[in-house]
Amino acid sequence: MAESIYILGDEDRKKFARLVAAAWQDAELRGRYESDPRALLSQYGIAYPEGVPTPPLPPKPEGEFDITDLETAAGTSAPSSVSTILTLTTMTGPSVPDTAGDTF
Repeated sequence: MAESIYILGDEDRKKFARLVAAAWQDAELRGRYESDPRALLSQYGIAYPEGVPTPPLPPKPEGEFDITDLETAAGTSAPSSVSTILTLTTMTGPSVPDTAGDTF
């Protein structure tokens, strides 16, 4: 049975980017997201539909980043590595092996 997917709009992607950046810097916040993601999504102003799996937090990239850059990347119409990660993570969750053993 296929899982439902939910694609975040531009504003919600920016909000999710802020949440991700905050979770990368705060282990307690990351733990709260892992234990109750819907509450934290709501706290950041993201209304996420019931019955649809919430997106996992992407891994923190190496090096330094600026929240403004992350928000801009998450809200652009042209794909960037961050917006692609956020969109793919939101749409599919983590990579799952198919029946042939390949990952998506």
